[in-house]
Amino acid sequence: MGYRSVKRTLDMMGSIFGLIILLPLFVIVAISIKLESKGPIIYKQSRLGLHGREFSMYKFRTMYLGAEKEGVYERKGDKRVTKVGRILRRTSIDEFPQLINILKRDMSFIGPRPPLTYHPWKFYEYTALQKKRFMVLPGITGLAQIHGRKGLDWDRRIEYDIEYVERFSFLLDMKIVFITIFKVLTMNSNLNIAETVKKSKDYPYIRLMYGTNDTKIAKIAEDSGVDWIWIDLEIIGKKERQGHLDTRISNHRIVDIGKIKENIKKAKIIVRVNPIYDGSKDEINEAIENGADIIMLPFFKTKKEVEEFMAYINRRVKTCLLFETPEAVKNIDAILSVPGIDYAHIGINDLHLGYKRIFMFSLLADGTVEAICNKFRAKGIPYGFGGITRPGEGLIPAEYLVGEIYRLGCSMAILSRSFCDQEEGYETIEKVFQEGLKEIRCLEDRIRRKDYRYFLRNQRVLKKKVAEIEEKLKKGREVQ
Repeated sequence: MGYRSVKRTLDMMGSIFGLIILLPLFVIVAISIKLESKGPIIYKQSRLGLHGREFSMYKFRTMYLGAEKEGVYERKGDKRVTKVGRILRRTSIDEFPQLINILKRDMSFIGPRPPLTYHPWKFYEYTALQKKRFMVLPGITGLAQIHGRKGLDWDRRIEYDIEYVERFSFLLDMKIVFITIFKVLTMNSNLNIAETVKKSKDYPYIRLMYGTNDTKIAKIAEDSGVDWIWIDLEIIGKKERQGHLDTRISNHRIVDIGKIKENIKKAKIIVRVNPIYDGSKDEINEAIENGADIIMLPFFKTKKEVEEFMAYINRRVKTCLLFETPEAVKNIDAILSVPGIDYAHIGINDLHLGYKRIFMFSLLADGTVEAICNKFRAKGIPYGFGGITRPGEGLIPAEYLVGEIYRLGCSMAILSRSFCDQEEGYETIEKVFQEGLKEIRCLEDRIRRKDYRYFLRNQRVLKKKVAEIEEKLKKGREVQ
């Protein structure tokens, strides 16, 4: 029997025992509430539970009737809270009716606290990664509560909730129980202040990058919704590494940066320079002078290279590290300690070659990409990996890749060159971009509304597809 089953049994036994033992206290509290103010004894509130399902959570009423019209959160010195209510909140006795929720299988003793159905966000506004918190029953107390209770902002609370799901175990639950008891006995502040709430992002989509030095295509891409135009100056060592693959060595030049800059209004220009070499300082200075908004460093291996890169940038523009060598992954903790890293991207094309894997998306299927993403997330660095095609196209269609991008909490992706054939006429290119970007954004809208079970199913399907492609590639090599 797994711990989940054991925990459910313990929850049921604990809630029944608790309700019996606490019955006299429930009676005293009920009488006190009724004597002081009009209204029900139990306050019901809609919350989000397992997999985002709505349920009614119970509490002893601690405010005067109709107080929620002025907001659901308590303010310091809030006159809406009754005298009895202040005692109940201070001692956390107001939470005791949630023993009934546990008995009804809505909640557990330990787990992420169930949020309101509309606050801090509606369910579909949580990112795929944030929805991971809904993979377990919500609790009366949890990991976030022992790390600051309600004084934490929502983003940090959710990070603790995700950590709880990832570390789910009996020992962790016991730790939370004992720390919670200590905090309740010391009566730490339990204000749920509105200032802890961060608004959902105005721009909920992943940032899309497209590489071109053609000014007309750059404008078409921007008008269609591409966020970053990619100028690729990297040539050193690239042909030797990727010459046998179906990849394109760009012919972009530094002067192209200025030309593109003059023809776009909103999109940022991200410039991939060469790996660190004798002329790196001059190349980076020239790229910045020509209008680069973000400079990307490729094919580095050590912390020293990154420090040198950061020194050349000197915080004049944003920076992005392209992790595409096994050595960089090995040294990732030291590298991410370098100040000034604004973005990080995983270059799975070069990286799979470095690991001697047969297919670049093998690194996504075997957990390598996820492990690297977790490192970025822990440091608070926005990140992404690889490239995507139009939905329904490519060896791994965009449907599955975008699902993984959201599950892993990525905020950026590259549009593959198969997304748009630059040999076509501009009218065709414009049509393809407009239709393709609309398809991807609609796909994102659908995916954001899914619960976390969708992402786990999507991950299983993607792994299966990768395994099938790997098998075909192996057989092809054997024939050769």
